[in-house]
Amino acid sequence: MENENVTRYFLGANSRYGFYSLYDGFVDVTGGDFLWVIKGGPGCGKSSFMKRIGSAAEEAGFPVEYIHCSGDPDSLDGVWLPTLRTGYADGTAPHVIEAAFPGAASLYLDLGTFYDAGALERELDDVVELNRRYKALYKRAYACLSASAEISQKSLPGLWGAAEREKILRKLSGLASREFRGASGSGALKKRFLSAISCKGRVFLRETVEKLCSRVCTLDNELGMAHFYLSGIADLAQESALSVILCSDPLDPELLEAVLIPELSLGFVAVDSQLKYDGGVYRHLRLDAMAGRETLTNMRGQLRRAKKLSSELLDTGIETLAEAKRLHDELESIYNPHVDFEGLYATAQDHIEWLFGEG
Repeated sequence: MENENVTRYFLGANSRYGFYSLYDGFVDVTGGDFLWVIKGGPGCGKSSFMKRIGSAAEEAGFPVEYIHCSGDPDSLDGVWLPTLRTGYADGTAPHVIEAAFPGAASLYLDLGTFYDAGALERELDDVVELNRRYKALYKRAYACLSASAEISQKSLPGLWGAAEREKILRKLSGLASREFRGASGSGALKKRFLSAISCKGRVFLRETVEKLCSRVCTLDNELGMAHFYLSGIADLAQESALSVILCSDPLDPELLEAVLIPELSLGFVAVDSQLKYDGGVYRHLRLDAMAGRETLTNMRGQLRRAKKLSSELLDTGIETLAEAKRLHDELESIYNPHVDFEGLYATAQDHIEWLFGEG
């Protein structure tokens, strides 16, 4: 069983807009947080370095927030140690990060120094070709994801009218009045992704929801109204000075997929044919049933065709991401033999001793 002090998120998404980043909100460097910005190319050990930092923090009894890579969910792109207000993040493309207020609030950590540049120079032709091919696949994958979102049944105009929206507003206001009455907290706002469209398909971090929220409300979202409900709940929670974690939909990050309110141990998660929630459910909110019956009857054919085409495009996008991952693995296999991992792990140990006072 995983350490109860561990939470996991994504900060990037393979989306309809291409790669979508929330890394600017990872830490608050103007408010006392410190960020190590890790630089270095493929296979140089960035993820391995952060895994060592995280493991040492867990062993020392510190809470840890892991940020997983949306391209490869088994890999890390960041680790946050809230007690120490210190974070490490992969600052290379596609989520380029630069050190803000260097020395005072952040520093660079260049793991490319552990490359054997002389040996890698002989691999230049293969490196260039693999870079070209896997980047082209990402471009194709993003085109598929964009088309999937564009033609989705959730995007069809005319599905929801003012009367249906008003009905949903009454529902969410009633729930908020019961759950938020007398509640208060720090009022903090955090933005994360709970899921990713990746080489492994749609990956959803259910364990994070369950660690923060013993009560989880699921919302039907086959017809695309979950965002309307979730944004309303988030606004009312903030008005009550409750801390809120806003979790965007990875396909369309302008929309919400979930809202977590840890101070009340209460969470809201949108579910549909692409994202199932198989944990315990406190309450199931049947938003789709609130759509007008006559409208649904008239649009049945359009909805069915749009859902089928959108799903096929999404599947093609995921298959293309998997092929891009295979090529990136080939690229890393060229680099790995030419990395001084002994030196890398010694540097990681230096950081562990500096962070936790381990000798």
